[in-house]
Amino acid sequence: LYLKCTFPTIEGEVKKGDVVRAGFILSNSEVGHGSVNVQPLVLRLVCTNGAVFNDMGMKKYHVGRIAGEGRDAQQFFKDDTLKADDQAFLLKLRDTIKATTDEVVFNSLVEKMRDAGERRIEGDAVAAVEVVQKKIGLGDGERSSVLTHLIQGGDLSQYGMANAVTRMSQDVENYDRASELERAGGSIIEMQAREWREIAKAA
Repeated sequence: LYLKCTFPTIEGEVKKGDVVRAGFILSNSEVGHGSVNVQPLVLRLVCTNGAVFNDMGMKKYHVGRIAGEGRDAQQFFKDDTLKADDQAFLLKLRDTIKATTDEVVFNSLVEKMRDAGERRIEGDAVAAVEVVQKKIGLGDGERSSVLTHLIQGGDLSQYGMANAVTRMSQDVENYDRASELERAGGSIIEMQAREWREIAKAA
């Protein structure tokens, strides 16, 4: 399950004419595998790309078997323990979703995007995409698609690279993979300067 919500009343400009909107993505495995995730989503309106920011999200793994035991954790814990755990999780979920509608939080994400737009690709664009491929785990076809969107977008910056990845996610048929690529786009924007320099100066 993937639930993506955006808030039309909370928008900002990364640069003139490039409007982004606040939102969040909530994902959950309906068969009890994996985890419940909620993360901030920033939607770029000009091309409906969405970047998901991992650093500000929350995750809760589904309760499975107890390590080293053959029993189900649901049978091990008492009802009041399970209720307290669920209540704590729901409160964290509420607070995380509320944070995505907080203009201070949203503006901090927009500022990260603006800063990323100032960091240029100084070396070879093809080599830069190859480094990104290794860092975020792209297939060869995905790498080629990212390069195409980077060149077509005409923005040879950290922000442009992130947008090329999130734009490429729209070409992917598997929704799980597309959502992974939206997270990858957010991770590029969140890269520290030293990590980005490895990409920017690739030759």
